[in-house]
Amino acid sequence: MIYHKECKVCKSEVTLINKTYNLGQCKNCKLIFCLTIYSQDQFIRVYDELYNEENAIYRNHAVVEYDMLLENKKIKVGYHRSRLLKKHILNGKCESVLEVGSGIGLIGSYIRNENKQIKYLGIEIDKESYQKSQFLKLNTINDDFTAIDTLEESFDVIMLWEVIEHLQDLKLFLELAYKKLNKNGKIILSTPNYNKIYNYPKREEDAIFQDKPPVHLNFFTKENITAIFEINHFFKCKATVKKFPYLEIKSKKFYIDFLKSMFNNYNGSTIYLEATKA
Repeated sequence: MIYHKECKVCKSEVTLINKTYNLGQCKNCKLIFCLTIYSQDQFIRVYDELYNEENAIYRNHAVVEYDMLLENKKIKVGYHRSRLLKKHILNGKCESVLEVGSGIGLIGSYIRNENKQIKYLGIEIDKESYQKSQFLKLNTINDDFTAIDTLEESFDVIMLWEVIEHLQDLKLFLELAYKKLNKNGKIILSTPNYNKIYNYPKREEDAIFQDKPPVHLNFFTKENITAIFEINHFFKCKATVKKFPYLEIKSKKFYIDFLKSMFNNYNGSTIYLEATKA
């Protein structure tokens, strides 16, 4: 195995904070990330197991949502995501959008249904998900995010939904995204909130409450994700955290967490970021 010896974004010193998953934290930008460096083949196998096998954890995304798209049912993208899409893409000003980690094409289909004039391109590393997006006649390519560097066009918006936590070479992504955005172009994204660990005061040591490496490689807080984008020349960086817990009416913990959230004493599960290219 090969390991990171310094921060993958700002090259500063890192401190080991989680021995179980070999996570380090940068002393400067505060990024938390897996110090182990994995191969591309490992990623492809992992995603296939997560999405495509019969009992896959995320089979809902690959199968249920795909069937919904085939049947032309109403596409549900979630409250926070739909707000960002309306604000930055479906605003009458956006002409082109790139989605990194486009999956089967849920968001691409949603945008097409709302405005066929917007030029959409999706990049998806998982071959089966890519093939499904092709069947839906979406403009997608089967590759990892480094394919951004081969594109001739630039974009008004680049979006990633629960993807940035998977990117091993985070610094390269930030550089390529900045390069391919038009002036005043936007990045919009969502990612798990690392600080949700504090909702579990009796947690076991090293518990992270999200997918372990090599699935998730980067772990974000509202503060460190803003710092990381600002270090890489983005401005107007606004990070917000989902305030309320997901609805689970049969769970006692849901009601406890809901009350905590009413008093701003709950760490939401998801971070949403908006950032602008200077």
